[in-house]
Amino acid sequence: MAGSDDEKHDHSHEHDESCDHDHDEEVDVVTLVDADGNEVDHYWLGLVEVDDDQFALLCPVDEMDEDSENTNVYVYHYSEDEDGAESFEAVEDDALLARVQAAAEAMFAADEEEA
Repeated sequence: MAGSDDEKHDHSHEHDESCDHDHDEEVDVVTLVDADGNEVDHYWLGLVEVDDDQFALLCPVDEMDEDSENTNVYVYHYSEDEDGAESFEAVEDDALLARVQAAAEAMFAADEEEA
């Protein structure tokens, strides 16, 4: 799992109004704008809560390798304002990234046990 310091928080996240980010069949895609102004599509992998903050787990679409266990997952601090506009900010604190990674691994392990 990695933080990303080369991507800004500008984004669009396409989904319907009932989206709760817990999709079994449908895959959400978030578009972020990198430091060079390029739009980069990311798969929405999940949302993890750590220390009362929410963190989005995203994987660039062009880096997703279903046959590899080495797929990069990027962590962004996630929030919504009162109008529902989403914000993604890169996490640069290594200790916080480690806590988010542990929480994400526990979440994915619990999901696998339920399946």
